[in-house]
Amino acid sequence: MFSFFKSRRKSEQYEMIDQNVLEENISQSRSSSDSQSSVVFEDIENYTNKSKETKNDFYNDPIFHSILSRYKNQGIKKSIISIISIVFVLLWIIGVIVYSQLSPKQLLNKTKWQTNIKLFGQNITLNEYNSQFKNITFDNWRNGDYMTYQESITWLTPEQYPSGNSGGYYITPRKDQFLLKQINTDFEDIIINSRKFPYKNNFFHISDIIINPSKSIEELNNNHIIVSDKLAQWRHSTFALYWLYNPILATYTPIQPPNVETNVLEKLHFAEFSPDGNTVAFAFEHNLFVHDVSTGEVHQITNDGSTNIFNGKPDWVYEEEVTANDRMIWWSPDSSKFIFVKLNDTNVQSVDIDYYIKQNTEIGMQYEQSNEKQYKNLNQYPIKTSLKYPKPGTNIPIVSIYTYDVKSKKVESLSDKDKTLGDEFILYQAIWVDNDNFLMKQTDRTSKLFARKVFNGNEVTRIESFNVTGKYGGWVEKMKPINLAANGGYIDNCFENGNNYICLFDKAASAEPKIFNKYPTISEGIYNNQHNCIYFLTSAKSAMDSHLIGVNINTNEYIEYTSLNEDGYYSTKFSKNGQFLSLKYNGPNQPWQRLISMTELHEQEKEHVEHTILEQPIINFMDKSLKNLENTNIPTTTFNEIKLEKEDISISIKTIFPPGFNPEFKYPLLVHAYGGPGSQTVQKQYDLGFLDVASSTLNSIIFVIEPRGTGGKDWKFKSYANNNIGYWEPRDIKLITSEFISANKFIQKNKVAIWGWSYGGFTTLKTLEFDNGEIFKFGVAIAPVTNWLFYDAIYTERYMNKPQDNPSYNVAQISKVENLKNIKNFLIMHGSADDNVHVQNSMWLMDKLNLANIHNYEFHLFPDNDHNINYHNGNSFVYKKMLNWLQNNFSS
Repeated sequence: MFSFFKSRRKSEQYEMIDQNVLEENISQSRSSSDSQSSVVFEDIENYTNKSKETKNDFYNDPIFHSILSRYKNQGIKKSIISIISIVFVLLWIIGVIVYSQLSPKQLLNKTKWQTNIKLFGQNITLNEYNSQFKNITFDNWRNGDYMTYQESITWLTPEQYPSGNSGGYYITPRKDQFLLKQINTDFEDIIINSRKFPYKNNFFHISDIIINPSKSIEELNNNHIIVSDKLAQWRHSTFALYWLYNPILATYTPIQPPNVETNVLEKLHFAEFSPDGNTVAFAFEHNLFVHDVSTGEVHQITNDGSTNIFNGKPDWVYEEEVTANDRMIWWSPDSSKFIFVKLNDTNVQSVDIDYYIKQNTEIGMQYEQSNEKQYKNLNQYPIKTSLKYPKPGTNIPIVSIYTYDVKSKKVESLSDKDKTLGDEFILYQAIWVDNDNFLMKQTDRTSKLFARKVFNGNEVTRIESFNVTGKYGGWVEKMKPINLAANGGYIDNCFENGNNYICLFDKAASAEPKIFNKYPTISEGIYNNQHNCIYFLTSAKSAMDSHLIGVNINTNEYIEYTSLNEDGYYSTKFSKNGQFLSLKYNGPNQPWQRLISMTELHEQEKEHVEHTILEQPIINFMDKSLKNLENTNIPTTTFNEIKLEKEDISISIKTIFPPGFNPEFKYPLLVHAYGGPGSQTVQKQYDLGFLDVASSTLNSIIFVIEPRGTGGKDWKFKSYANNNIGYWEPRDIKLITSEFISANKFIQKNKVAIWGWSYGGFTTLKTLEFDNGEIFKFGVAIAPVTNWLFYDAIYTERYMNKPQDNPSYNVAQISKVENLKNIKNFLIMHGSADDNVHVQNSMWLMDKLNLANIHNYEFHLFPDNDHNINYHNGNSFVYKKMLNWLQNNFSS
């Protein structure tokens, strides 16, 4: 299917390498200069050819005779020359052997390219290895040389289209301009010419643009929102300046709360248009405001915002575990009102985070700018911040819901007398289905009891409720978006027979949906109103694949837009009306991105749909990605499913072989672990990243294992994590790893390591603890959870319930620390300002290690770094440190 791509990924029994392309690239790069000796012959040949071009014959050239006489007349015998040459070659070989630490037999075998090996009983075709090419390197990876280029597409709505056109979108290219484009045409226009603009003797840097939702983008007398000077707060939220931009006047008017100082610009939490574009709602210091675009009038809606009260904005735990967004405000379709959430964190306990290096302006953790004084850009005292962070069994935020009427400017509480979920319920999702009906999805604090409710007028009605754990052994977590369908209906995900499927509710108050259950879904459903069709992604081929499916609502006819007969991991970004698509093929081969008109696909016969997709132009600079990989040896990656016969389940595996892999050699093994409930790390994506770099740098095999409880499969597989955090992960990882080592003689048993980050750090330590030095000799845990009593309540109780209700919390910690004595060495790294997995986790563990008199570990602290460890070169350093540490231990 994708034979013209340079292949690097192999999956299951398929041999997907493109030998023709590889051989063509290699033949173009090879010359007669394959060795030092060939350079001499090449120079002589060049000189000979050059001499033939002159009038004098080569043999009459005086320079030639001068060189010839040295060997003819100086009395050196041929036998002596031969002996000297042999000695030189032997010394050269010995030097190479010593340098490479390989035996002569290994060195000779190294020159042979091993094209096929067997793994898990299947034939694997390796990527070609050429000794004249370079291997992938850490520095090139950090430089972005292996990055797969993609275009960031933002589709316009039909209201925003230029007149007479459709399929419009805008992009932010690598240059300063914001460009307006149209699908698969040469049309291009400039929305904003430069990322910098002046205001009152200062320059500001544009990071984003929010197009007015109600008017054509070509209408010059229009207003858009410009975002500038962002400062990250948490994973999604930021502090930023927001401006109303008028294209015809080229003016930038700051959106600000009333009564601010004239010469001071305050950063807001967010700003967004109403659907009609006439009003902007924004949040500042946890209060809500509305700005009338036509008059410039600003009205303050709430006055109680503080470090304890969040109006229209999620606190840390809601943003991280529930909304995955920076706001909790929903406009009605007619723009007459909106609903917002007030989170009360008064009884939620705080965690203090100190900053030792960062300046005031660099710290987004604060609710307000710090007043701490600095001495010559030095913090004489740490800057102290406080974070509301509920932990298991402690108080969580209390939710209350309000409506705001734009015309009357009245705020009213939404009264819900249903107490089925308790006072500490969680609001997971909400949407206006129409102008009168507001749909909500709520759970109890442990995410086990689920309720679907509708607010209409002044009443809240519970449509359905059930016990999620009792129904399918699962839990409720961050949800896929709800999307609207025709005639007041909406599309959601529903559970049936152990899987999630796309379902259609015909109205807000419907309790029984129509379920499309031929293909399990792993995405939201997108509705195309023109063709009455729903699109979604499925893992029907395997847990590691993602394919695009369409279903006609009236006929129940399904279309595979990407063939389930082929390996592939696709992602989609549809326009709001479902009529245009940015389709990304993410692997296992070289990724591409195409823009698709769904109308064009619907006009094709089923058998021609995929061909029509591949006829569309590629827009993601794939040729540049391929160019960067020319003359480069890249590791070989395989994907497999390992069946555990006794449990009747299968485990997803990814294996990476280093360049030039030879099954006759012995290699270190590095296992990468994550294992969080419902998570997924093994997917058939082309990802030439750190794991490939580690394989190449360490000349090591990399193993990635998806243990029980993770995602991509049905709820039977995921439910193993219920009340069992820390139990199945180490057992599955040890079992699969030990079986792999036993079945393959090319593993150095004394050089087996495991590493992970965050939940993966916890899994790493639990595996080392459980293994007791039998299989794993080394480990690296980055920002690890070490005791789930330290992590946030909503995430932890989702899988473990409250501590007082579940004795398994004793398993969900690193408890048998004495077992860590039996491994050779392990490394722990953590950021001091980690707002997610607090450094308390590592401090608690090191105290346990000290008490147990354990010395075989190292610890590295990154000052002022959060969970990503990316401050002051931290992100590069943490990976380089791990590589060097592993290399030293593998060499010892």
